[in-house]
Amino acid sequence: DAEHFKQGARVTIRTRDGRSYASTVCAPKGSGARGIEWADVDAKYRTLAALAKLSAQRTEDSIKVIHEFRDVNNVSQLVSLLR
Repeated sequence: DAEHFKQGARVTIRTRDGRSYASTVCAPKGSGARGIEWADVDAKYRTLAALAKLSAQRTEDSIKVIHEFRDVNNVSQLVSLLR
């Protein structure tokens, strides 16, 4: 059964009054088996960029560069937006 839960887990919580709650996840959100959506990546990036005090404009510009990174000629395009 360990192979089945390679990236997941089973959790059971037992309360003091005897109740029990269980949940099983075989492939969590963002795992290799399920992948990850750009919207999830963008949301996390925006949250972290705000904590780093990156302006909203630079955040959005850098997200655009990240989405099109395969076509970027030089990584300095992204680095300059992160300063």
